Amino acid sequence: MKKSRLAFLVIGIAILAFFVLMALFPQLFSSLDRKQSFGAWLPPSAEHILGTNSLGYDIFAELVYGASVTLTVAITASLLSLVFGILVGILATAKGLVGVLFNGLINVFVLLPKLIILIVLSSFLGSSTINLIILIACFGWVGTARAVRAKVVHIYAQPYIEACKIYGYSRGHIALKHVLPNLYDVISSRFLASMTSCIMMESTLSFLGFGDLYYPTWGVMINLARLRGAVLFGAYQYLLAPCVCIMLVSLSFYFVGIYIEEKHSTINGVK
Repeated sequence: MKKSRLAFLVIGIAILAFFVLMALFPQLFSSLDRKQSFGAWLPPSAEHILGTNSLGYDIFAELVYGASVTLTVAITASLLSLVFGILVGILATAKGLVGVLFNGLINVFVLLPKLIILIVLSSFLGSSTINLIILIACFGWVGTARAVRAKVVHIYAQPYIEACKIYGYSRGHIALKHVLPNLYDVISSRFLASMTSCIMMESTLSFLGFGDLYYPTWGVMINLARLRGAVLFGAYQYLLAPCVCIMLVSLSFYFVGIYIEEKHSTINGVK
């Protein structure tokens, strides 16, 4: 079990490190600018690894520079949804009206058709990277809130929490010293799951035409390849390359998430 868990971690980190390096230092992977124009629909060659698109831009350069935008959207939206999910999840365990309100908020958002609402709101707000980040974060916190709420309820049911109450420790002291530190496993696993979810939501919305065309993500690339007739010109790599990148990044977070979940399961004595 340990070897398989470590293998998932190594593979996940290796894939993720590759794309992070691509996002931070695109010049290491492509000497061409993403807006540098050549002949339209040139086939793959030594000069153009993936060929060129309808505007003559190098597809590989566009793919490399798209990594930074894609990861920026995913990480920012994931962090925002994580923070909001933690706050709502903790407040949902409060007693009285506050707990009822935030529990109701979670239950309402669970039932909402997320993708449909995102499409409608995106059509009103327009195509913008900032708008995508805000919208994805506003609807991506529910899973984190539910997981945090369940974990906090479980922690407060533990004997050592009851002992703290008997000794007269305040609720704030218990929350800061005993509850929040024990949320690490939930927060880490939910962040990785949220990264995968945010990448997929961004790619879906961008594919539907709600992405920023000036700073294209991988999802925007797929949409542009479809609109510009990549299949008709036989430029299948224009469609497949960003799809493979999205798959690999999502897979890397999934692999790291498997390692963390199995590690915490082992620590907690769950086989």
